[in-house]
Amino acid sequence: MDSVSKKPFGDTLRLLMEESDVSYRGLAEATRRLDGRGMTHAHINMLANGHDKPSMRAMELVARALGVEPGYFAEYRLAAAMRELDPAEVGLEQALENLNARLGARRASAAKGRLRQGPQARPHPSGS
Repeated sequence: MDSVSKKPFGDTLRLLMEESDVSYRGLAEATRRLDGRGMTHAHINMLANGHDKPSMRAMELVARALGVEPGYFAEYRLAAAMRELDPAEVGLEQALENLNARLGARRASAAKGRLRQGPQARPHPSGS
């Protein structure tokens, strides 16, 4: 299994359930055991078939019940990034700091990729 999924939540959920040989009812019961409330099998079915958007809580419960990290789900990673960049959630200064940190990491990663590729051949100007 990959370390993270790049597929939509529903596709990833169905694949994980298939790999774990767990039904919607079985997964619902597993989520109930985790926090006392859990999720209904009907809600899980709606999520798996793309009829509802998963909340962070739902993704966290499903992930724990299926033995993966919440960050395995692409939508969870996106929601976490959006939350840390939302001034209403973390304050304007912190949102800007978080943005600068993300941009700095992205630039460093891109520069590292260019270094691994080695020097690029440059065309020489023609002497004519």
